[in-house]
Amino acid sequence: MRLAIITDEGKGGWEWLGEVGVFNKGLLNRDGGLLDYWDYKFIRSCNEFLQLIQTGKVTEEEKVVTTAEVRFLRAYAYYEMVIRYGGVPLITEPQNADDFEALFVPRNTEKEIFDFILSECDQVSALLPEEYDASKKGRATKFAALALKSRAMLFAASEAKYGTEELNGLVGMPAGEANEYWQQSLNASKAIIDAGKFSLFNRYPDDKAKNYQRLFLEEDNEETILAKKFVSTIKGHNFDYYTELQSFAAGWANGIAVTVEMVDSYEMTDGSNPVIDWANITGFQSEILKNKDPRFHASVFYNGSPWKTDSAVLYWGIDVDADGDGVKERLSSTTGEYNGMPHIGKDANGGETTKTGFSIKKFRDDSKRHQENESGQDWIVYRYGEVLLNYAEAAFELGMSGEALDALNQIRTRAGLPAAGSVTIEQIRQERKVELAFETLRWWDLKRWRQSEAALNMPFKSVRGYFDWAEQKYHFEVGTADGYQRVFKPIHYYQPISEKVTSNNPSLLENPGY
Repeated sequence: MRLAIITDEGKGGWEWLGEVGVFNKGLLNRDGGLLDYWDYKFIRSCNEFLQLIQTGKVTEEEKVVTTAEVRFLRAYAYYEMVIRYGGVPLITEPQNADDFEALFVPRNTEKEIFDFILSECDQVSALLPEEYDASKKGRATKFAALALKSRAMLFAASEAKYGTEELNGLVGMPAGEANEYWQQSLNASKAIIDAGKFSLFNRYPDDKAKNYQRLFLEEDNEETILAKKFVSTIKGHNFDYYTELQSFAAGWANGIAVTVEMVDSYEMTDGSNPVIDWANITGFQSEILKNKDPRFHASVFYNGSPWKTDSAVLYWGIDVDADGDGVKERLSSTTGEYNGMPHIGKDANGGETTKTGFSIKKFRDDSKRHQENESGQDWIVYRYGEVLLNYAEAAFELGMSGEALDALNQIRTRAGLPAAGSVTIEQIRQERKVELAFETLRWWDLKRWRQSEAALNMPFKSVRGYFDWAEQKYHFEVGTADGYQRVFKPIHYYQPISEKVTSNNPSLLENPGY
């Protein structure tokens, strides 16, 4: 959730999320914080397992498969570290605690970490099964390893093309090697595509919004390559509990407000301007926004959007001329009514949490009123839609515009948008933004493209609707969502290793700027 609200996708509902404020205000320093992932405890567990399994009392087949699974998990962990910090210590065997000096392992280069991930993905993808039976869903497969390779090599290639090498390669990738990594990403994506095991979810072709919404709710569907498994009340999560609309909530609500700028990013199916001039338009949002990309209607709540057996009610007051003197009065009491209409919409919560006028709908399960830890929908880690977009980007960067266009249009057609006649890198990035919205990829995409400053250094807007009783329609006031301008500094393309880590290992160099 927090990765969405430090990007241009969202705004947090609660101001006490202090670490988010640190990021959004450009205050990140060598203390680290929100995105910390220096997990050598997990790396050691993997390394110990890989050593002990060699003499374990298991069949040779079990040994091969479980070894490959753990190597996949270790590669995944190194990926999560390298995208944050650049080069990190590459440790592939359990360290001896008695060998004190050997514990101070220096950082490998960023390239060495990406090359390790590449090698591991290539090797384990040849050892892992293509699929498991229902009892083992959620475990790494051949295609999960290929999907990790597809994503990781796309990142490496972008760093090589758009980033800068520093500290003798501890951060940054060699500029002349971008195409090699684009090709590796493309190869992995193509292997998944050509296998024919996955396809875009399209079970409800006559209702594109429902189709996109159900993609994230119908488990183990044809688009899912790897998902983290959850079971309501047994091993549940809190996404619905914290993001529910106020009037439907069992506890906390409106945890993610969707930015107006994100709303503007969704195309209009009729080709009209997707950027709404809210200050100079009146009417009902259900009419104003009706031609938005169906993925918008599956992903974002606005005033009047249907939900469960009711709809979202997001407005902030009623304007009336109570005594007929031509002077309008704003009624915005949290308890009052005017001719039976509440002064404030029941989901606006006085404006205290719905900071932008829009709230997140994507991933939400409408089947019940969720208590804490009761959400049971899986979290998709890799899906075929992302693989197609990875393929499109790598193909375009390699000069294969025809292949890129075809992959892009598969996504657009499934979404219910007209096919593009040509393709640019900007179109591919735009399609990633809306297709993969809120899937925790946006922060990393902006980083690898070196576009965080352009996308994030701005005061994000809010839109509040007020009902004009005489005209019987809404008008809208545009304000600021955060109350400040967000700041992303160039040093923040890499996270700080942090003082708590470097103080324990004098061999570690801190990242530039910290």
